[in-house]
Amino acid sequence: GSSVVLASRSGRVARGGQGLESQLSSVLYAAKLLSCDSADGDEVRALLESSIDFAQGVVRGILHTAGIPDKGLITEIHRFRLEHVAQPKAGGATCIHQHSSQLCLDAMVQWSSIGAAFGNAGQGTYTVANSYLDSLTLCRRAQAMTAASMQWPLITGAGMGAAGVSE
Repeated sequence: GSSVVLASRSGRVARGGQGLESQLSSVLYAAKLLSCDSADGDEVRALLESSIDFAQGVVRGILHTAGIPDKGLITEIHRFRLEHVAQPKAGGATCIHQHSSQLCLDAMVQWSSIGAAFGNAGQGTYTVANSYLDSLTLCRRAQAMTAASMQWPLITGAGMGAAGVSE
């Protein structure tokens, strides 16, 4: 049967009301929720080791969807804001890449944003983090590693879009 490991900084599905747990249990053999800050290399290494054990020796794919939204014009962007937004998405992608580069993955998917290609007004810090994911994907491909970057728009009712968008 199939198994999946879901990791978040809190160790729970942040948007529990979306019914993800019941959907997973209906299609999978086993699901496991763990706590992991993807921007912390030690936590990523431990997560991958735990996942290999849980999946009986094989990790087939990784989907990286971390992100923190931020609103602000370019004149309002300071180092702290950029680091705050980029760390979970870009820093996390770097740690995952470093600790999974020896795995033979069928899929390595980075959840980017169309903002990386087209830009979003007031989303400069978020655009930078997403552009990094797209660049890391190209880097992995150049090294003959599996990689894809999905430039999705905001999806209302899921992920960050579930919290609603104001302004």
